Order: sequence, then structure tokens, then C-alpha cells
Amino acid sequence: MQDKFLCILAQYDMETEQRLKELQQILSINGFNGTQTQNLPYHITLGTFKVSEKENLKVKIFKAAEQFKSFKVSLSSIGLFGLDVLFLAPSVNHELLNLQQFFSNEDNDGTWTAHTTLLIDKHDTILKALPYIAKDYKNIEAKIESISLYEFWPTQFITKEKLV
Repeated sequence: MQDKFLCILAQYDMETEQRLKELQQILSINGFNGTQTQNLPYHITLGTFKVSEKENLKVKIFKAAEQFKSFKVSLSSIGLFGLDVLFLAPSVNHELLNLQQFFSNEDNDGTWTAHTTLLIDKHDTILKALPYIAKDYKNIEAKIESISLYEFWPTQFITKEKLV
């Protein structure tokens, strides 16, 4: 059994969420369902943490919500992690970097890559799915409007705060 851990997620507004769902539906209609976590809002993971940090992270999320305003990011690129993960990547801006840095800690080794996962699957499946996203893909002007905390395995929502 995999150890439990926490994730801080930067979540999108409803319009962006809907546009990302439409891309996911294109994949699903064409038989690509993957193994990515289901029933999780689309997001950019800002960091992973030990379960023992839960109470401190809840406070930190509340402080972030007071300190940071919602902001726009441009989902400008399609990317891959190896051939296992198909994702959209934002053009990283100061707002996103500052928010990620606010939550960084010694456990996060500096290898953070801003991304929003669309599909996790076997190599050959990812290669077959990629053209369905790339074919007519256009930049998505997205908005980050909230921060949430989730615990994994099993997936459990803990808290969410809207950015000012």
C-alpha cells in the first residue's frame, strides 16, 4: 500500500474547468480513459507534503487566500512526462511562481513542473491519444481562483479557500 500524503492544488475557475472537461470528453469519446485520479477538479499541484503537516497547511492555505489574488495563466503547451502522462502546461508567470514558492518546503526538491494532467496511461495509449488533443489545440486562457488541500490514497478533500 502506498503511503498517504497531502497535495496543495491551485484550482481553476468554472469556465476553465468546463473547457478542460471538453478536452477530457474528446479523449473519453475516443476510448482514452486512463488511470488518472477521477472526480478531482482540474488543477496545478503546487506541492506534496507529509500527512503530519495537515493542520499547518490548512492555516497556510487560509493565509494564502488572504495574500494572493486570483490570476490568469495561459495553458499554452501540450506536454508529456515520459510516455505515461499527457498534460497541459501553463506559461509560468510571476503569480504562479510566487504561489508555488509560498508552499514550497525542503521535501520538494526543486523539480516542480507546472501542469494539468489530462491522461495517465500506457505508452502506446498516450501516443495514440496525443493527436486527439494536439489536432485543434488552442491556447486556453485560464484563471486560478482557489487553493485546496487533498489527502491521497484514498483521495480525500480537506479544505478549499478562494483567492481574494
